[in-house]
Amino acid sequence: MERSTVDSILRSTQAYCSQVCETQTLDNGIAYYSERFADLPDANQFREVVVDDAAAIPEAFDQAQRWFQERGLFCYRWAPAGGQPSDALASFLEAQGFRTRPQTVMALTRWMEIQPVEGVRIHPARATRAVFQALLLAAGPGRRGADPALIARLYEERLDDPQYDMFVAMVDRNPAACCALYQVGDFARVMDLTVLDGYVDRHADRALLAHVLAMAKRLAMRNIYLQIDSADTDRIAWYESFGFAADGNMVEFERDRPHDADRR
Repeated sequence: MERSTVDSILRSTQAYCSQVCETQTLDNGIAYYSERFADLPDANQFREVVVDDAAAIPEAFDQAQRWFQERGLFCYRWAPAGGQPSDALASFLEAQGFRTRPQTVMALTRWMEIQPVEGVRIHPARATRAVFQALLLAAGPGRRGADPALIARLYEERLDDPQYDMFVAMVDRNPAACCALYQVGDFARVMDLTVLDGYVDRHADRALLAHVLAMAKRLAMRNIYLQIDSADTDRIAWYESFGFAADGNMVEFERDRPHDADRR
């Protein structure tokens, strides 16, 4: 059976999270967790959530909440399984302090020639780890105000995954942006595009996208996907200009840690 773009994104996210997390199957989904990265949403979340009866949502929530709390952890994110209706889940989770984050998944529908960008050089992050770490620290706090140093530690581990190829764009010998190509089976995913504020107009992002797509082509990856917040319409249009097209929608729910008393 042919796999949809949404299914491919969910499958790649499972592999991506498992690289730095442990997992535990609960009654209604899979807990991804990490004591080492307790303050990062990507490392502490409840995914592949399936609750067929809306009346059972409170019980599923309480079980997941207790499971994380018993380990001194905080669950930042819920992500429904593919095809799972989310309206009832959204109503309940929003009452618990979660925000609904609609996601657009995109697929490369045509290969396009991307013009080189003068003055931008691309380097593999594995070979320039100190430069990559400096870029992450310069990028500042991540989603939900996460500590840049903790984010840098997490990505240092990600570089050890042979299927995850991160690249750094250098402008005037300074780190300006990064982007990764993540291979999962017979498809690849463009991930973790980050551009420092001072280099938005230097087109380092375009140079990086050209590089990772060229790599995917050399690897004979026929299917290339990505996931992006649906609200980021400017970036969606930017990807469309390079041959990507929206090919499905999904939703995730996120919340902030309420106060320091929830910390271990």
